[in-house]
Amino acid sequence: MKKYLALTFPIVINTSIFLLLSILHFYWAIGGQLWSADVLPTNSSGLKIMNPSIMGTLIIAIGLLLLALITIGNKGLFDKYINRKYFRYGTLVIAIVFFLRAIGDFKFVGFFKTITQTGFAINDTQIFSPLCLFVALLSLTIFLNK
Repeated sequence: MKKYLALTFPIVINTSIFLLLSILHFYWAIGGQLWSADVLPTNSSGLKIMNPSIMGTLIIAIGLLLLALITIGNKGLFDKYINRKYFRYGTLVIAIVFFLRAIGDFKFVGFFKTITQTGFAINDTQIFSPLCLFVALLSLTIFLNK
């Protein structure tokens, strides 16, 4: 029972995070503006270094939805169609990717960025990078509890 709960909570939390972020990206793709001001990296002058297209935003939204499916696949929901080991190793890939995102590029994103005073940089330090590290640690927990 303990192992079941130890695996269920991280799966539910990560799946929920991925679903919420996916919904938010779909919202932005259809033109929503809520929370969009400081979610893209900017240089020290405040100019966005990325300007994603609608298609790019949709790809991220679909990708996040896929991450939710990979994560929930660890509960065995798709065992009839896909061997669970693929979900397990997919979860390890998620852990690695989000850990690398938390570390960052050493300039604009991550804990070790050098541009630290923009609106995005402040949000990244307080919200985005810790969230990425949290997702990475939960994904690693899911991977190791199989």
